[in-house]
Amino acid sequence: MLGQGCGKRVLARGPCAEVTRCTCGHIHLAMGPVTIRVEEEVLRAIGMTLAEAVHNLDEPERPHADDAESAPSMQAPTFGGWKQ
Repeated sequence: MLGQGCGKRVLARGPCAEVTRCTCGHIHLAMGPVTIRVEEEVLRAIGMTLAEAVHNLDEPERPHADDAESAPSMQAPTFGGWKQ
């Protein structure tokens, strides 16, 4: 049977999301009808990114220096460390 023997422990629960950890080690981030399974290091990175975004919500929006100089590109950026 699928999931037999796995028990979940709630790590955090809020009005829009829930984070649980299975006894087998998987971490599940559930937001509405979507659940994402991530590794612990990825969950920590997501948390830091979200904390930065929330912090930046309070700052006035500033245009980027290169926005006036170039048109938007449909090409994916080649930099960064996003791990899928």
